[in-house]
Amino acid sequence: MNKNVVKILIPLIAILVVAEGVVFISKLNTPKTEVVPVVGKPAVLQPISLTWGETNDVFVGSDGELPLFLTSDKDVFVDALDLYIKYDPSMVTVSEVTTNADFVEPSFKKVNPEKGMVVMNFLVSEATGFRLTAGTKIEIARLKVNYAKEGEVEFGLGEATLVVENATAKVLPFNSEKLVINISR
Repeated sequence: MNKNVVKILIPLIAILVVAEGVVFISKLNTPKTEVVPVVGKPAVLQPISLTWGETNDVFVGSDGELPLFLTSDKDVFVDALDLYIKYDPSMVTVSEVTTNADFVEPSFKKVNPEKGMVVMNFLVSEATGFRLTAGTKIEIARLKVNYAKEGEVEFGLGEATLVVENATAKVLPFNSEKLVINISR
């Protein structure tokens, strides 16, 4: 073997041995970690709820109405409410959306059948806001629908849905569940 090659190989091998030793020793000094499953906190029920009214069995071609209610477990003053209701337009047709005279008239209301979305924006003009007393259940919207196709359809609130508290302008957390309707022949 060539002496020049030996002179280069010996320092390279020494560097590799030292590097391996450093890695080995650092692994010995690293504390052992255990994977512990994280148990999430149970969901906290919010004082505000947006809930759907009950529906009976529905049939293809039939018409129906779906009420949406706003309730609270404590007295709150609402300054604004933005509703984004999602549905499958291949399963149902939303022909009209009405509101309750006990709540405020929406400043914007649109049914978009292509996207399967109903958008309603309520802005309370009173300085004190709309008072929602504890235990009160108020209908805020009623969708008139036609069930076009057999299967299961869901109505749910989109992520942009907001309930805004008066005076603080804080977005109030709320509970809501999807409404699942079974359409049969």
